[in-house]
Amino acid sequence: MLLFLLLKQVRSGNLVSNIGFKIKVILDDVLEILKVWRRSKTPFKASISQMSKLYTFIWNEMATSKQKIKEELHSGPFIFVPYTSGSSLEEMLPGIFLSPEEVCWHDSTGSLDQMKEIPHCSLTEVTHHPLNKTLSSTYPGLRDFFIDGCGVHETPPLCSYIQILMHLSAISLPSLSANAVFQVFLKWSDGLQTGILTPEDVIYLKECLLKLELTVLPTEQDKWVSLHPSFGLVCWCDDSKLWEQFKNVDNIDFLYFGKLNEVEKQILQTKVSVLMQALGIPALSEVVSREAIYYGLADSSFKASLVGWALPYAQRYICSVHPDKYIQLKQSGFNFLNHLQVVVVEKLYYRNAIKSGFGTSKKRIECGCLLQDNILYATRDSDSHAIFTELSCLLFNGTPDLHLANFLHMITTMAESGSTEEQTEFFILNSQKVPKLPDEESLWCLSSVPSLTKNDDSLQTSFDSEKMEEQSYQRSKRKAENNPNWPPVDWKTAPGFSYARANGFRTQATSAQHGCGPQKKDEDDSEGRVMRTDNVVPISIDDDWIIEDDSATASTALVLSDNNLEDQSDQAYNQTDSGMEVEFDPTDFDITADDPELDSSNFHKRDQLRTGTPNAMQAARTGRLGELVAFKYIIGKAGNTVVKWVNEDSETGLPYDIVVGEENCREYIEVKATKSRKKDWFNISTREWQFAVDKGESFSIAHVLLSNNAARVSVYKNPVKLCQSGKLQLVVMMPRQQKDFSIVS
Repeated sequence: MLLFLLLKQVRSGNLVSNIGFKIKVILDDVLEILKVWRRSKTPFKASISQMSKLYTFIWNEMATSKQKIKEELHSGPFIFVPYTSGSSLEEMLPGIFLSPEEVCWHDSTGSLDQMKEIPHCSLTEVTHHPLNKTLSSTYPGLRDFFIDGCGVHETPPLCSYIQILMHLSAISLPSLSANAVFQVFLKWSDGLQTGILTPEDVIYLKECLLKLELTVLPTEQDKWVSLHPSFGLVCWCDDSKLWEQFKNVDNIDFLYFGKLNEVEKQILQTKVSVLMQALGIPALSEVVSREAIYYGLADSSFKASLVGWALPYAQRYICSVHPDKYIQLKQSGFNFLNHLQVVVVEKLYYRNAIKSGFGTSKKRIECGCLLQDNILYATRDSDSHAIFTELSCLLFNGTPDLHLANFLHMITTMAESGSTEEQTEFFILNSQKVPKLPDEESLWCLSSVPSLTKNDDSLQTSFDSEKMEEQSYQRSKRKAENNPNWPPVDWKTAPGFSYARANGFRTQATSAQHGCGPQKKDEDDSEGRVMRTDNVVPISIDDDWIIEDDSATASTALVLSDNNLEDQSDQAYNQTDSGMEVEFDPTDFDITADDPELDSSNFHKRDQLRTGTPNAMQAARTGRLGELVAFKYIIGKAGNTVVKWVNEDSETGLPYDIVVGEENCREYIEVKATKSRKKDWFNISTREWQFAVDKGESFSIAHVLLSNNAARVSVYKNPVKLCQSGKLQLVVMMPRQQKDFSIVS
């Protein structure tokens, strides 16, 4: 280049020509220079100004030799991309030559630009990844040359974003890249809506996301996951109330798209949700079902006859308004009718549960009616509109159809008000525009099943003893004798009524499942007790408790009566207001800094955990008994009205066992129990520890040491802080067999 400049100063053109030097650069010279540069073994440096002039020269020459130039350029990489940005266009920068397939003009999602902003991420680290650089900021005036002349993509192809996200997840934390992922999902959503993203593309993306190694989905736990089953359930949150119930459940990961504004939240719910459904990423509400919980069985004949009477009208409505749905049901042989059952109970609740056994909510909500699978649960006081709303869920794959429910409710109201069948038929035909069924269609009806004549234990899901259940059944049986059957007298000619009357207006009883219905929060159980007792170990203790303080160890001994704690009944303990002598000492709830038992110097005196022979049943009984002892102890300190034992009726799986206080000021207590005085350690799950970290001063561990006639309770407030200060210590237990582990000496 210097020689060329010197020759320009020579005035004699003949002299330059005679020497053999060129005085004009032609296209072939530039293409040859490019070949030399990209074959060079040494690092290449150039300025953006210099390369822009070179590409401008080539672009001008393309007007006459476009095909030849494109062939020459595509014989190897020719687009210079600097590793870093310079302070000026004239600055010499190191860089690399890339092919058109490895760059694009710009990326509206910001994913590629974010790679440049990540510390310690240079282009040398990403050269083996496609589409890792944009050109719009480097060569802003050469858009036409690169896109029209060289075939560079204006934006990355939609499917290539999966590789871009893969690399982004390898060099960035999910919390830092969450919004970039959202923008990619939005890009895919637009493509799906316009048809640019084809069904084949959707299948490809779905297959990629199912791969174990392709972890490109950011979660609220700040980790990258894929849809591979090993990561558990991956879903996105469309219901904040449900999220509150399940945010601490193991094996459930919620997608995190960063802090979205109100417009972006609306886009997520409408546009992006369609894409995620196509990719197999469910919404939280889609994986949550409702599990029926109830007390006492009642006679079902009245409600069953109402449903049986309404079914032909529902059939008529579906056949007229939703003919495609009717054909679908008909092709299945109206199979749902063979299993539809109506069960009336004294008290009805539900709790939310994740399908496939991933977890259940601790809250229970009272309701008057709900459908679970093919069982329609109702209370005595449930109204017809609620029943018909739940019935519509059976016909529309779990989604209520209010139009059908309103239609059936209006007909029912007319019957109750004394309208004749002719008047109602006129209303259906002229006002509702619902014609009669074709003559060849058989009317829908409930299956013929004997009436409930005894207490069915398979339907009972409650805490009541057998005696209480029997009393409840006898009460309901007496009440049922006065129940009139549906419909009113003037309606004995209504379609389907003759069948119901012939079969006693009765339906089959079956096992309790889960469903949905009108919601009413159970005020008596704000913590939402789980109404299952299958895996509860029955325990009880004597009521005569005396609490003595032990100030030396900042723990408390619960001295029981002479009855041995091993003496356990077959019935779960339910009473908490027993007679107790209580001496309240507020210091018992906190561990003081100068506690001699918590001196960190004690830890070095032993090098192994003291363990005993494990016994699963005994461990379960010890755990239950320890929780009960801690529960009684804390009641003595805080009072019965503000203390809840969340596992009193069933093991909930929550990261705590006892809750103290009202909703705005709660203390969470995890109980650890043992019968061995030598055992100075206990297991704590990662979920419990994470909960302890989150709650801080609001979380305590109650360690219960049980013996034949006494129990000592030690309460450790904020165990995370105690571990940080050295007063408690964490231990990682290694397996005895280490064949699968690499050991470095």
